[in-house]
Amino acid sequence: GDIAVFTQLLRVPKGDRSYITTDVLLALDGTDKPEELLYVITSPPQYGQIEYVNYPGILITSFSQMDVARQIVCYIHKAKAVVREDTFR
Repeated sequence: GDIAVFTQLLRVPKGDRSYITTDVLLALDGTDKPEELLYVITSPPQYGQIEYVNYPGILITSFSQMDVARQIVCYIHKAKAVVREDTFR
């Protein structure tokens, strides 16, 4: 079926981390099974990394919508300088 993906800007101070929440990233497919909606990072962020909160320092390449809903995924800003923008796909 159709999948709708909603995104918002996530602000992360230099050297800090911010949780990726459903306010920032939300995918819906009408099945009410968020654990089956999987995000696969095909182009990682340039100035930071995505990781699980409980495993700091370990880069992840995929996570589920349920992980986002449980607030266990975060973006870590790793650049030494202030960066205006970073993206991942």
